[in-house]
Amino acid sequence: MKLKCSRGRLHEALSLATMVVPQRTTIPAVMNVKFTAAKKGKSGGFLELACTDLEYGLKLSLPAEIEEEGTVVLPAARMSGILRESGEEEISLTSDGNLAHIRTQDANFKVVGIDPADFPMIPVFEDKGAIEVPSDHIGEMVRKTQFAVSNEVVRYALTGQLFEIRKSDVRMVASDGKRLSFFKAKASNKDHKKNLKVIVPTKTLNLLDKVLSEEDEMVSLNVEETQIRMKTSRAVIFSRLIEGNFPDYEAVIPKDHEKKIPLDREQFLSSVRKASLMTSDKSRAVKFEFGKGKAALFTRTQDVGEVRVEFPIDYKGAKVEVVFNPDYVQDYLKAVSTDEIELALKDGTSAGLFRSGKDYQYVLMPLTVTL
Repeated sequence: MKLKCSRGRLHEALSLATMVVPQRTTIPAVMNVKFTAAKKGKSGGFLELACTDLEYGLKLSLPAEIEEEGTVVLPAARMSGILRESGEEEISLTSDGNLAHIRTQDANFKVVGIDPADFPMIPVFEDKGAIEVPSDHIGEMVRKTQFAVSNEVVRYALTGQLFEIRKSDVRMVASDGKRLSFFKAKASNKDHKKNLKVIVPTKTLNLLDKVLSEEDEMVSLNVEETQIRMKTSRAVIFSRLIEGNFPDYEAVIPKDHEKKIPLDREQFLSSVRKASLMTSDKSRAVKFEFGKGKAALFTRTQDVGEVRVEFPIDYKGAKVEVVFNPDYVQDYLKAVSTDEIELALKDGTSAGLFRSGKDYQYVLMPLTVTL
């Protein structure tokens, strides 16, 4: 192998690869990245990086000036460190067997790799039978739902995000049992005859969000019984799917809440932050009071103190009070991109429904504490 490429592009690609490479493992081979150089046409070519932890995997390509094709497998952490400390615009990489030479303007590194035969096989993406989904909203869907994913292993089906593809739209849902975040985007998926519904690990969707570029109009998906494969213009990702039954999210989203309270996102977020200052790690509870023309947030915590924050709102309905975990409210408000949101409530004991437009909804269960 003999090539030259942009240090910045290679460093970015390797940074994405290290999202997959495990920090600790009983299988040393997966702590490496496979570098494959291939020519393309009469001039130029590409360098492909491949990595896996056996449950997740990534192939990522970047343009390179290929003088000699070849493959070498090198330690991910060591290569990342070399690229991080090198300030040059261009870097050269050659290999002789399992030994790689990385040359910069002021340094010449010799890095010992492993036999490519010892590196695990990474599945190939099959275009036949693949479903194409517009990439416009995928990153937004990931970011606007991932904060509600459960960290409890006992609720295994909730440790990922539900990804649903229908003929007219794509949907993503996450829930930890105390809250549920739902995002929908319009799409025309006429090629598949039935809905596709899978639970994808959050780590996988974060990686997909990172590899998407402006060149990607579509993302191709191949779903098997226990695995999903995703293809963009420069990357292929494969991942195991999370097994289990995701709750019926449509049944969870309230539909009969009469009290609809318009709120300014920035003002509301600032008020929630102020109220949170008087909570403690053991007591994360704030009472939200909404009345005609005015809202108030109140909390009192032993050995901490109390606070009451008031601000004007454009609401003329009946007074309603509810207690929420302020952290869960802030998570939603930080993800929202609109200036105005709406909170729909029935009473102080029913779930609240936050809306940002018709396609982004957030369900939050109230706390049963008295303040």
